[in-house]
Amino acid sequence: MEKFARLARRFTLALVIVGSLLLLPAAAPLGNPSTTKWSTAQGTLAADSCLSGDACGVTSNSTPLPSGYFDLKLAGSWSSLPSDADCADQVHYSTWEPRPENVQQNHSKPAPGAMAAAFSMRPRDRGVGSYNSLWDSWLLPRVDGQFTGTTDEILQWAACKWGLPDNLIRAVAVQESTWFQYLHFVNDASDGGGGGGSCYWLRGCGDGFASSTTDSIAYCNEIATLGLDSEVHDYQQDPVTAAGAYPYTPTSGLCPKTFSILGVMSWDDPAWQAPYPAYPGNQNGTFPFTRDSKAAAADYYGAYIRGCYEGWMNWLKSTGTRNYGAGDLWGCIGAWYSGDWHSSAADSYLGNVQSTENNTTWLTPVFVDSRLHYACDAKYGCPS
Repeated sequence: MEKFARLARRFTLALVIVGSLLLLPAAAPLGNPSTTKWSTAQGTLAADSCLSGDACGVTSNSTPLPSGYFDLKLAGSWSSLPSDADCADQVHYSTWEPRPENVQQNHSKPAPGAMAAAFSMRPRDRGVGSYNSLWDSWLLPRVDGQFTGTTDEILQWAACKWGLPDNLIRAVAVQESTWFQYLHFVNDASDGGGGGGSCYWLRGCGDGFASSTTDSIAYCNEIATLGLDSEVHDYQQDPVTAAGAYPYTPTSGLCPKTFSILGVMSWDDPAWQAPYPAYPGNQNGTFPFTRDSKAAAADYYGAYIRGCYEGWMNWLKSTGTRNYGAGDLWGCIGAWYSGDWHSSAADSYLGNVQSTENNTTWLTPVFVDSRLHYACDAKYGCPS
């Protein structure tokens, strides 16, 4: 079963001087197409078609309404949730973008069917009733990440698709990453490492291993081979940078467990699957999609919360207060963080999310200025 234990979040404000943000090329080839069916395909940066789920017809530059746009659909309404296309039509489009650093991941989509294929190799309900059968038959096959737009438009789209309040998802994104999908050094920050650069800790990646094990080595080696050509990277070879440093010195078997604006965990401990075999690569099927595509990350997050809210995560009944059931949205928010039901860690986290939502932190000037939330490194420059 999936666990989402988190490191304590830090919120460091550092004023940096950044140059002009350069837009990336309109398309990029698949990474390692001959070795993985989970590579992502980057969409065009220019909005080219409403039918494809791309943002189009943008006429506003306003911030989202403080009250948000989408309300919670009650437990039991899963079968009537709107489609990708329906929600693309319901998004309130605006050019407002507090995180221009997200531009590549905002305009990248998984290849159609790629996420479903990855999940089908890693069924959640393996005959022991840990999940409702609908998790594998309906919920995960619906996760596709087929949308592009601004950071906020993508959060709206996922909220609509999974019947969740958009302000709730905005608030979780503040807690998980300060709204950065995958802040990383553009230049290769590893001597002889893979392409791309090391990620900026807690700005789209996090959760380090306590120690290197045979299982963590297998996982770290697996994720080092997957992704867009521009994002394939071996985190085990990264140095400790002066800015955005890892909480450990990277080496074999040490790499991030979680990625994305919403802190999606890719690592899956083989012990969680016992007595059944471990998942391929010791990962749950979300990588590299949820790192390389913000829509994939938001889509998966919405699916997890909806499934939990519907009461489909039976294994939660043996955790925390042991009274898990359908209809407790905040319990699900806490479980996303801690991996258990209304533990002290879960309730502390959900309290932070509630405070963030009540204060609409994402609309404050200090939050909106992305330059206040990361620093540059003397050797590797500024992350982007």
